[in-house]
Amino acid sequence: MNDRPSRGMPRRVASLATVLSLGLAWYLLTQRFQVVQPLFFPSPEALVDRLLLVRETLLLHASVTLARVLASFMIGSLMGLALGLLMSRYQIVFGLFEPIVEGLRPLPVVALIPFFILWFGLGNTGKIILAGLGCMMTLTVASIEAARNVQPRLIDAARSLGASQSYAYRTVFLPAILPESVGALRVSLGLSFALTVAAELMGAQTGLGFLVMVARRSLNTDMILLCLVIIGVEAWAVDRALRLLTDRLTLWSGRSQDR
Repeated sequence: MNDRPSRGMPRRVASLATVLSLGLAWYLLTQRFQVVQPLFFPSPEALVDRLLLVRETLLLHASVTLARVLASFMIGSLMGLALGLLMSRYQIVFGLFEPIVEGLRPLPVVALIPFFILWFGLGNTGKIILAGLGCMMTLTVASIEAARNVQPRLIDAARSLGASQSYAYRTVFLPAILPESVGALRVSLGLSFALTVAAELMGAQTGLGFLVMVARRSLNTDMILLCLVIIGVEAWAVDRALRLLTDRLTLWSGRSQDR
């Protein structure tokens, strides 16, 4: 009998209790007793009013930001995984790219935003490349470390059963690194949201970051907080979808699937 749902229930109840408690505190402090002034932190009612007022505009900009995030995450993650696997398999590739990876990895990617604006303008290309670069660095290092943790006896066992080197690599090695890469994928997804919104804050004509940039000029804190809430909801929804997908792909590994 599968008891996973019952084991995950206390955690879900605790999470729901936390969200409700924070929501209640927000209502009491900003709206019921007005301990916090609206300028410093808007009330739930103010956010709802703002949402009804700008819902069509907000939907357009939210979809633009989400599209940029997904594009940068998929491109950057695929490139990072591919580069990491190549570096882990071929020493010459490792030697060629290690200085580049180690040189770029510690750099704050947001510091490159002015250059990307000069190179690519205010369109989508620069923002996708910028956020994708952050994802790529994360997945490159993670895939190298995951490859190092694959037990050689797994490959040897496949080869002893008649599998070719390339077939063993595709069917044994690649699936073996996936469970260890799940955490890096989720980190990269969060980084993609952060870098995309940061790029929109510095230079854009569309997106939630652009709306925040415009709103802060007039101290429109209702709009700023509403955009932040939308970003959080989008990030949670995409992360949830990613967790469901990776759980399905790694069922064989015995990872805990409680969510």
